[in-house]
Amino acid sequence: MDAELKKKVDVIVGLSRLGGGALIIIGSILVYVFFQAALDPNAVIEINGVPTKDESSKIIAAIFSSFFPILGLFLAFIPSKHLDKWVAKIVTRLE
Repeated sequence: MDAELKKKVDVIVGLSRLGGGALIIIGSILVYVFFQAALDPNAVIEINGVPTKDESSKIIAAIFSSFFPILGLFLAFIPSKHLDKWVAKIVTRLE
């Protein structure tokens, strides 16, 4: 890997780690809020602008929001050798 490609890969890997940390924090907040709503029968959430108290909709929202911290954990803690290899392939194909 030449120096220019290594520099680009390092920047993208650093940004993906930063994005992973942000996804962990924001996703955890979303999971907390939606699980609280799923446990409260009087809680109202909006789906497509329509307020609803439907329990299955609240559970689906909680499950969907749990994918964000999982993706953040993947991006933040994947070993560098794997991430460097994937990013290098993507950068070389895009150039």
